[in-house]
Amino acid sequence: MKKRIVSCLSIIGLAGLVFAFGDLLIPQENVIFEAAQRPQAFAELVTSSNYSIWAARGLVGVLMEMIGTVGLYLYLQQTKAERLAFYGLLLTLTHHILGVGVFALAIFLFPAVGEMVLAGQPEAVRFATMDGALGAFMGASLVSTLAGLALMAVAIWRSGILPKWSGWLVFLGFALVPVPSVALQFFTNILWGTAYFWMAYTVYRNCSEQQASEEKPAGQLIGSKA
Repeated sequence: MKKRIVSCLSIIGLAGLVFAFGDLLIPQENVIFEAAQRPQAFAELVTSSNYSIWAARGLVGVLMEMIGTVGLYLYLQQTKAERLAFYGLLLTLTHHILGVGVFALAIFLFPAVGEMVLAGQPEAVRFATMDGALGAFMGASLVSTLAGLALMAVAIWRSGILPKWSGWLVFLGFALVPVPSVALQFFTNILWGTAYFWMAYTVYRNCSEQQASEEKPAGQLIGSKA
């Protein structure tokens, strides 16, 4: 069981690297949120050669996050922080479901809008602006993310079986992702990915120590008989 949890946490750690290096593919993803103010820049971005790779890596990364979050909850399930971890799981999975929708829009809708803008139909940009329902959808994804990660961070702190600050490093990393800066976004994704690797290593170490302690008495018994 613990080996599977180590695998899950390693997968979500890898997701941080996927997001970090994916952010280097395009100049600045925040242009997407400024489509109404900068339609030409938006259109050029979403029709660029690397944009489709950037968007696809986001979809894959969200699925990797989902796997890791489930594994983290399973590890915290038997601790005194189980209730907090459960609510954190629900909110974080809500973010993942919304995130799949966000990147589906990024993959299929935004390039089509960009092509229309470049073809001389600037009014088409209204389908990609963050006003109204689309903005609320994006906002709900961010709020559910931070709320879920905050609960998970408190659960990790109280559990006593994982590094206390690891959950808060994840929270900080996600909280800084929306800040406009390619370099900062690269660093923050590395930060939260490393925090999950830290958790994975801790679970692996705890598992190894437990196995060693269980095998030691058997070895001592054999030695005494000899």
